[in-house]
Order: sequence, then C-alpha cells, then structure tokens
Amino acid sequence: MTKIKAVIMDGDGSTITHEGILPNNLRDLIINNPQIKWIMATGRSLDLLRRLPIIDYLSRDVPHIVDGGGRLVLHDGTSVIDHFLTPEEINHLFNQLNVERIDFLYSYLDEQRSYIFSENELEHWSNRPQFTTAQATADIEEYRQWSLDNPPTKIFLRIKEDINLDGVNWHQNERNIDVTAKGVTKGSTCFKLLEMLGLKANETAFVFNDRNDLPLIEHPELQDIITIKVGDYLPETSANYHVATPHDVADVLIKIIN
Repeated sequence: MTKIKAVIMDGDGSTITHEGILPNNLRDLIINNPQIKWIMATGRSLDLLRRLPIIDYLSRDVPHIVDGGGRLVLHDGTSVIDHFLTPEEINHLFNQLNVERIDFLYSYLDEQRSYIFSENELEHWSNRPQFTTAQATADIEEYRQWSLDNPPTKIFLRIKEDINLDGVNWHQNERNIDVTAKGVTKGSTCFKLLEMLGLKANETAFVFNDRNDLPLIEHPELQDIITIKVGDYLPETSANYHVATPHDVADVLIKIIN
C-alpha cells in the first residue's frame, strides 16, 4: 500500500460521536503522528467547526474544507479559497423558498458577519449558544438582502419537512441542507486541496459516515482515496474499511499510516 500522508476527516458521526465526543484514542493518534496532515472536511461553517473538540488537534499548516466545500480555510481563519454564491444563485434560492417548511437559515462569513433567519422561532434558534452573535431576523426578505450584500460561501437550511430546490446546488442529510455555489462540493474542493498540497488520492485517507460525504466519495478524480466508513447510514456505499463508531476509527488509521 502507498504510504498515507494525509487523513481527511468528516466531523459529526465520523470522528466525533453523536454526543460530541472526540475519542481519546483518535486524539492520541493525531498528537503522536504530526507527520500526517490531519485535515477536516465538513459541512459546518468555520465558527461551528470551532465548537468541535477536534479543532485543537487539526494540522495548522494546511487548509481545511468547510461550508460543504464552499471554503478552504486555515486553522486561524485565513481564507485560502472562497466559492461565494452569486446574486443570481441567491435570488433563485429565495424566490422558491417556502418559509413554512423551514426551521431556520444560517450563514457565516466571519466573526463580524453571520446571519440567522427564522419566521416563527427566531428567539429559540438565535439564543442557542452557537448563534448568539449572529444578526437575526424573522423577515425573509431582510435575510435575502443580507445575503446579497455579503454573499456567503454556503447557506444552511434546517427544514421541518422535505423541500425540493431547483436550479441551485444543494446537498441534504436528514433535515439539514447545504446550498453552495454551482459545481462546489466537498469532492471538488478536496481535489483542489490535494493538487495544492501535491498529494495523490492514494496517499490520502477519508473518514466519512453520511450523505453529505458522498460528493467526495463519488468524485471521479478521488476514486483512489482510502475510505473508512463509520456506522450504517450508507449501507449501499462501499469502502475500504467499515467500522461501527468513531471510537473504532483510530484502530484502522494506526494500521494504514504506519
């Protein structure tokens, strides 16, 4: 097997338990192997990634994939690549939204510019610890204007019931939807990242668990990535390795990085 030089990791449900715990054995493996590039690939925005316990152990000298591929960003928050939604994409999204089916919308650019919308539960959502600094509104047109004035790399939708979005790029996992710019996915941005780092797909491992990870798994240029599937959310998706929980991930990684 080709020597693994980078491990790309999804967060929730893959390397972080559903209770928000980073397994001790995975933490210790990361600490003890600084020669490996430990890279996050998440649908979360940077501010929400910083709420995960793995944030302190990620590599500092390489970019991380956030916003479902919308952004490549360094650990300190410096953007390397931003794929901003266009005004046309933003308007096309808002023109078809049925707000009665939406719990809230959220977007984050930086510590000064984050925005949340909820028509009927604004106080409930905006007072959650992760959203307390966001500018909040119950007016969907005001939120649209904020998005046009400060185009994000992703708009996150938490939905009450299934919706269909036409003419925009979106990915859904359960009640969570990420809307990103045309052609932008975890997979497309991961391919760019590997090119930047001079890494081949077969020198890279990817830890994943759910539908939001499929654009990376299915990207045609990434078929040689060593895949580690966690849990049973994707029974029809094959992988090089399959483990039950994030607590088991380190047992596989220690074999393939040494």
